[in-house]
This record gives sequence, structure tokens and C-alpha cells, in this order.
Amino acid sequence: MPKKSRKKTAKSSHYNLLKNKWLKRHNDLKREVLQKHREAFEWMGEKVPAKDAIASGAVGALMLANTLPAVTTAVESNRITPVVEPKQVQKVDWQDLVKNHVDAALPSEVRALTKEEENTLGQTLSADFGFKVSAELDGKRLNRSYGFIGAEQHLMRYPGELMYSHLDAGQADHDKIFASGMAPGRGAWGYFAKSKAELTNTDIEREKWYIAVQTFLAPSFYENVVSHHDWFKYRKMLLVNPRNGKSVVVDIGDAGPAAWTGKQLGGSPEVLNFLQLHDGKGRGAVLYFFIDDAGDTIPLGPVTAGAK
Repeated sequence: MPKKSRKKTAKSSHYNLLKNKWLKRHNDLKREVLQKHREAFEWMGEKVPAKDAIASGAVGALMLANTLPAVTTAVESNRITPVVEPKQVQKVDWQDLVKNHVDAALPSEVRALTKEEENTLGQTLSADFGFKVSAELDGKRLNRSYGFIGAEQHLMRYPGELMYSHLDAGQADHDKIFASGMAPGRGAWGYFAKSKAELTNTDIEREKWYIAVQTFLAPSFYENVVSHHDWFKYRKMLLVNPRNGKSVVVDIGDAGPAAWTGKQLGGSPEVLNFLQLHDGKGRGAVLYFFIDDAGDTIPLGPVTAGAK
């Protein structure tokens, strides 16, 4: 056979092979579409013969719908109409949102914030959490609103309380929180209840989510010690860990730590555990702002989502 004829035959064989593959693929797709959309074609059969529907491009529309992930099909007015589904909105983790907002307003070092920085952060946190927070409330403020927090022990809730009866055995991280031990003395405002019989759920929550702050370093504290002492007692505050966005509503249950420790506040074992500030260094940076909750409607404990 001449060389030119052999080349022509080879091309013809290759063409027929591709042609047969495409025909098989086309028939398979047509069969798949007909099976998948049988009801639609049965409905159309009452109006238009199936072979005419295929010839008119209805099958093509259905095949197209199968190849585009964001498009479905619907039968409307004797024709197949593509319906575009709404685009899904990606969910944003709320803690990441808080973390990003705080990062944008915090200085690079842990230090006392300026009034302008406090106002910016107060407005940002109020918007994120859905309740008003600020570094100053009722004309009173602490010496800092951004500083290092250290781990505190449990406080006795009533006279004679022992550690074994302090925690619920089913409490999360029971062993870790139990190991923190109990302080030998009372908090700055005494016991939370007069006796075990008089211990209420409010008392339990106050001790569980308490912090100790340097009330003795607050501006004008010594101008009227009694009024400041009474005002700070069980005052609610919002603590935010800027590293992960974890936040918790706490109350002031004790005074401290001493200025020489290099820490500005302390937190109960539950507070430190939730904020994930137990990295072995004995301290971590937090934001702490007063909560304006005159009606006592905001519960103590972790905040897992914005109020809005």
C-alpha cells in the first residue's frame, strides 16, 4: 500500500475511534438525563413529543443544568427555565471577629491605655457584645483597663467550707480546677453567704466567675474609701482575651494583686481556664471593662456569641 494511503487510513481509524467515543458519551448522557428528569419529560410529553423536545434543545438545557453546581432547573410556562440559587454566605466565627476588632485597636505592648484608646475599644466591644461597656462608669475607674491577669485560688463561700465540697464532680475540667486549691482567707468583701444553708445560686456564680482587681490603686479611692469599697463589690466586668477572642462576664470578688507582682488583676480557676490563660507563665494579657448593667440582666459566665 502506498505510504500516502496508509497515512489516510490511520487518520480515518483515529477519527472513527474518537467519533464512536463521543457518540457513546452523548448517548450515555442523554440516557442519564432522561432517567433523572423522567417526570419533567412525562409532563412535557403531554404538550410536545419527547423527540421534538430533545431536538428543540430541552435536553441540552437539562444537561447544562447538571454541569453547573449553582444552577437548578424548573418547569415553567411549557419550557425548562434555569433557576440560579442564592450564593451562600460564609459564616465568620464570632470569637475571631472579636479578636480582629480588638487587635485593630490595641497597642503592640501591654500597657495602660490612653483615654482615646479606651473610648475606641469601649465602643467596639459594646457594638460586638450588644451591651454597653466602658473603662469608666459612674465616675469611677480602675488604674488600668488592659493588663496582665494571674491565677487565683477558690474563695470560701461560707464559713468552714472545705475544698472537697466546693466543686461539682461533673464540672468540666474538674481535676484541673480542683487542683487550684482554696485561699486560706476570705475575699475583700467577706464570705459570699453566711452559711452553707443560705448559699444561693447567685453566690455560687459570683465565686465561680470572680476576679480580683487593684481597687486600692483606683484614682480617688482614698478620697472616699467606703463609697469606693461598696461600689466595687460584685461589680460586673467584661474580660476579653485578645489572643483568641474568648470573653467572659465576671464580677469583682476580691482586691489584688499587689503592685510589685507585675500583674494588674487575678481570676478564679474557672475564669483562667475558660480564657485559656494557663500556659505555665502564671499570667496573660486581658482587656477588662465595666459593664453597664443596672438592671442586673446580664448573667455571669462565658459569652459565646454577641447579644445582637
